[in-house]
Amino acid sequence: MNTQIDINVYPNKLDLSLFEPCKGKAGETLHQWLVSNVPDYVESDTPLFSAFINNREVKPNEFKATTFNPGDDVKLIVEAKGAEAIAYAIIAVIAVGVAIYATNQIPDNYNSTTPDGSSIYDVNTQGNKPKLMGVIPENAGHHKVFPDYLTMPRKEYINNEQWLYLMLCVGKGSYEILEENILIANTPINRYLGDIDCQVFGPGEDVSGHEAHRNVYTSSEVGSTSGSSGIELKGRVTSTGGDNSSYVYSFDGEALIVHLVEYEPELGRNTRFKTVPPFTVGEVLSISGTLNGQNDGYYELLDKDANGSAVNKVDGQYQDDPAWTGFVSENESGATVEVEDGGGDGQFNGPYFACPDGELTNKLWLDFLFPQGLGELDDDGNFLVRTVTVRIEYRNAGDDEWTPIDDEVFTNSTNDQLGFTVPIDLPLYIRPEVRVKRVTAATDDTRIYDDIYWTGLKAELTSATSYPGATTIAVKIRGTNALAGSAENKFNVIPTRILPVYENGVWSDPRPTTDIAPFFAHVIQSAGHSQDKIGLDELEALHTIWHNRGDEFNAVFDTGSTLFAVLKRVLAPGFAKPVLDYGKILPVRDQPRTIHKHMYQPDNYIGLLERDIKLIDDDEHDGIEVEYFSPVTWKSETVLCLLPGDLGINPDKIRAFGITNRDKAYQYGMRERRTRRYRRTTFNFTTEMDALNSSYLDYCALADDIPGYEQSGVVEYIIGNSVYVNVELKWQSGQSHVLALRKPDGTLSGPYTASIGSTSNEVVINEALDFEPVFDGSIEPPLFMFGISSRWCNNVLISDIKPSSTDRVKVTAERYDERVYLDDDSLAPT
Repeated sequence: MNTQIDINVYPNKLDLSLFEPCKGKAGETLHQWLVSNVPDYVESDTPLFSAFINNREVKPNEFKATTFNPGDDVKLIVEAKGAEAIAYAIIAVIAVGVAIYATNQIPDNYNSTTPDGSSIYDVNTQGNKPKLMGVIPENAGHHKVFPDYLTMPRKEYINNEQWLYLMLCVGKGSYEILEENILIANTPINRYLGDIDCQVFGPGEDVSGHEAHRNVYTSSEVGSTSGSSGIELKGRVTSTGGDNSSYVYSFDGEALIVHLVEYEPELGRNTRFKTVPPFTVGEVLSISGTLNGQNDGYYELLDKDANGSAVNKVDGQYQDDPAWTGFVSENESGATVEVEDGGGDGQFNGPYFACPDGELTNKLWLDFLFPQGLGELDDDGNFLVRTVTVRIEYRNAGDDEWTPIDDEVFTNSTNDQLGFTVPIDLPLYIRPEVRVKRVTAATDDTRIYDDIYWTGLKAELTSATSYPGATTIAVKIRGTNALAGSAENKFNVIPTRILPVYENGVWSDPRPTTDIAPFFAHVIQSAGHSQDKIGLDELEALHTIWHNRGDEFNAVFDTGSTLFAVLKRVLAPGFAKPVLDYGKILPVRDQPRTIHKHMYQPDNYIGLLERDIKLIDDDEHDGIEVEYFSPVTWKSETVLCLLPGDLGINPDKIRAFGITNRDKAYQYGMRERRTRRYRRTTFNFTTEMDALNSSYLDYCALADDIPGYEQSGVVEYIIGNSVYVNVELKWQSGQSHVLALRKPDGTLSGPYTASIGSTSNEVVINEALDFEPVFDGSIEPPLFMFGISSRWCNNVLISDIKPSSTDRVKVTAERYDERVYLDDDSLAPT
């Protein structure tokens, strides 16, 4: 039994009073009905409509198994279920034709916005930077970038040479990076032979084999990544008078007396003189002391007990004492007093935390610097060996006991600056406090060079061993005069993006490319869409055009944006824009056209055709100044684009984002200049659902309703090559005439060369029609447009289509003018 059932299709779930009644057969599955009745239906886990049978929702995986039964109440409701559904719904092609077409209209606000973020586009801030919580850059084509820090820069002394470690992110994806395209400032690294070790890692590769991968925290209390300043380690002064002399201190009550004890060879004994040592000693109080002079810092005055051990006498912070008038008279007490700089905590400098709160480490590095070298000058000017010993202790945060590290002993005989990095492996992961002191006694002897500074305290935190999805660079740079300080934040590369290319109907293996089409496809897929959402046929056709013209897209995206905003930028250098069209994102190029796609005339208008002509005014820009990025300087440059008669006094300024070629920037600017000059007529009209046949930038024939121009109407019947219409045709002597017809699908047939027939409403065409017209009343008869060959229609490009209800579509079109394209291949003036 072939029982029909009712199937209602609802284009708007918010208004169920509107629906299109359809018919199905009992025993037919929902899947079979959709395939038979919805031309663009495809199987999907998330179709753009919901199905209900007897008020029970039918899931997509049930479509093939769900059979219609007599009396079933079947509802198909169009609703947004994804990003593309916001723009249209496939099922709507059978539901009164109400596809929401608004997203075909993509207003070009590109030139009115300036991207922010990437330091490469700001010459004042070009350099490597950390981008905590920032966007990982997406690099297109061939473009200079300053890779972002993945870890903070780290310096280390190796064999008395300072090395800089950098771990940097080039960007998402894979890149070809040639050695000559890796630079420090403007100099390729291959010019620094032996000074730079650089290794490029592809997405997901193991980076742990390079020391630069370590994520190292540098304590700000001890030193910084870019300076050599640190904490001076001052030892106890026990002898400052040379080999044959020493200072002795004694007390008179609370006053400190200083004597120089010096051996006198002629007398064969020591002599003692009251003196002032290099650091002047003032009054000593019972709880604090003042020491005026060059030895700034925190001091302890130590007495010796009966066993000769040093005991604390008094201590206090150094400060000037304006009341000091000189030494008191000598009154020997027998006490020998030593002065020591303890750095703020007894004899140790510190403690300082090696890593932030909440972090643990088992690896430390301490940097020490001898700014004047290490050695002793003898009477003959020769350098003698001198040794300085440093003691390092650590403890876990909150512990009381300190754990000593084996003393570090530094020995040398030079007055050249020396630097050392001491690595320390801890047995456990802890948050360590570290303190350091100088064990070797200090001296003020000008012939001894042994000043030592603690310049760095570093701790390794959790370090990544790979970076999935991103290309990285590990760098080790030797600090030399040639490199100076530019290496730390001026490391840059000029990579070329590696992507598959769609050619000859297949995807190629990934390869370095600067073409527009591969990156366009990549952007769509990186947003989570599959390849079947890309208009591959259209993309391949335009790829051939772009590639042969040398149109490229070379840019850096490192700020957040929307999919369509990015796609607009990608396509702009190719004079194209993205368009949503029944489940796919298509690139549509504004280019010369010769074949009309659809025709519109008063018989399918609702209301009148409106025309808006923009006249040239005195304040209008008289040129275009295009800013593009130079591939030589990698800074912004400009080119002025003028038409004959333009003075260029008041040019409009636009940015050619993604263009790095002067000629291409000029072509881009001239296209914009010519568009503003020659596309000044806009048409607005309304149809029923007819206009939903057209897409963005379709080249269409538009009938004018001004008397004396083309004629239009309905075809009554056709016999052979004779076409009979419903109006009396007006022929102009001496002119060639044409006739165009509208096919049932809305596309244009013709135009055909026309000649006068035997009756006033007959026109004879020069060839047979390319379609079969229908006059039985089942569909609308063909419409026609007739006129002289030079003026039979308005040639227009569809620029905007807006459904205003279930049976109204508003259309905006711009007059087509071939002069817009005349500079598409011009070279920039020198």
